Amino acid sequence: MKKKKIATPTMAIILAASTSMTSFAGWEQEGTNWKYNDNGNYIVNSWYWIDGNNDGVAESYYFDNTGILARDITVEGYTVNADGAWTVNGEIQTQNVAAINSNVNRSANYDPAHPLAGKIDEWNLRLRKTTADTMGTITVIGTWNVHAMLTGQMDMYEEPTGYGADEQKATEQELYIWFCNWLNGMDFANMSEMQRVHAVWDAMKGIPYTFESESNYKGNHFYDHNAVYRVLISRKGICEEYAMTTMSLAKAMGLKSTVYGSGTHAVAYIRVDGKIYESNNGLVHLDSPVTGDHVNWMYNPNYVWSSDY
Repeated sequence: MKKKKIATPTMAIILAASTSMTSFAGWEQEGTNWKYNDNGNYIVNSWYWIDGNNDGVAESYYFDNTGILARDITVEGYTVNADGAWTVNGEIQTQNVAAINSNVNRSANYDPAHPLAGKIDEWNLRLRKTTADTMGTITVIGTWNVHAMLTGQMDMYEEPTGYGADEQKATEQELYIWFCNWLNGMDFANMSEMQRVHAVWDAMKGIPYTFESESNYKGNHFYDHNAVYRVLISRKGICEEYAMTTMSLAKAMGLKSTVYGSGTHAVAYIRVDGKIYESNNGLVHLDSPVTGDHVNWMYNPNYVWSSDY
């Protein structure tokens, strides 16, 4: 979940209040609608964490492009109840205020330059090379080198050489900085799996879909086209690139995932709290776990997910 500000009005009181009350600690009423005024700016087209009763636990609310609070509707694939709180299968999703304010609640040895260093073994992030082609069979976060930097496994870092080395280093550095900013903006170590998969969706939403694939050639030279870079940095992609990026983000969040299909017909599957959800073009369908013969084998406890490699 991305770092967001915390508001502290009591939601139940506001929504039950008389229409004559026009504002309350940032909340403003327009007829039967509600907006949130954050120091002179309305929250628009965004999810926003609000600690409704000031107990240190916040709920997530969505405000549309006019600043109106969404209520009793599905927004971007997520359900909000009559009070506007994000729910999954009828349960209100929460986040500790300390987790949203990501500078709080960090362990003493947390290193923002290597944010995943403390999760290497717990989340199966250890890089390994046993044969010449091993690197091609391991699911990594971004690229092999980005993964090494994020986890602090610098002994596994492969210094780029030869033609295109400078371009590769620049690309990897840009992607590494993106992941550092993303990971350092939340207290992922204390987030539930459901909160972590929502962070994946937060990172993917709003990225335009394109029907154009990207050539692996520039001029007469071959280069390594990276799907994750294209989606997260270039902000565009086809189905397969969306799916691969979703799996990369899920791996960074310690979630098991896999990709099926290719080209313009690819989806990612993510396991969250023992249930399997499908991600199609970046949208994780959290209100409807996937069941049926085509995925039942993924529920087998012995199933090996792609992200396990």
